[in-house]
Amino acid sequence: MASQVAQLEEILRTGQTWDGRRFSGAEVKLLSRYYELTLKWNGRLHLTTLTQPQAFFERHILESALAESLILHGVRQVWDLGSGLGIPGMVMAILRHGLTVHLVEASRNKAVFLEAAVEALQLDKVKVVKCRFESLEDLPANSCLTVRAVEEMEKWIPEIMRLGDGAAQILIFGSKHLEDRVRVFLTGQRQMKSRLIPGSERRYLMNIVCST
Repeated sequence: MASQVAQLEEILRTGQTWDGRRFSGAEVKLLSRYYELTLKWNGRLHLTTLTQPQAFFERHILESALAESLILHGVRQVWDLGSGLGIPGMVMAILRHGLTVHLVEASRNKAVFLEAAVEALQLDKVKVVKCRFESLEDLPANSCLTVRAVEEMEKWIPEIMRLGDGAAQILIFGSKHLEDRVRVFLTGQRQMKSRLIPGSERRYLMNIVCST
């Protein structure tokens, strides 16, 4: 485990986000520690299959950083639905300190992991919300809703769009087919821009905002 953590730390120190931003020393420390905690808990909870340093960096850290770079200036809260491992919400919190990040997770065991990670990383503005996301009320106007790995995502799109109807922004990771499904539920002044995730041939990040 120690060698894997050291490898990720080196990748972070020498690497950068897809928009060219370097990771600060504090970010390297927190992201490396987060990876170490993931490896420690993964055997029991099966948090991720992407445990090798380069894969974890590319799929979890860089994709989360891409989503973080799209957050609107006026957003003060992030609600990460079905957070699981804590992606992208945990990385967003590390990269943008001013955000209050809510990690919404129904699984008790995964919620325990998230709470332990938040405590270990001393992320005071990160809150673990132990509930099914469909039980939440409408989100505040200064919030961004993120969804990446909810099971049966297509089925839940109507509920996700309802929940985020009053929010400033919705960020959804998914396929082109899922993008078509999301478009059906765009209402009012909502507009969506979809971006192919670097290094992928069929995975997209959908950015939904109000045009007014």
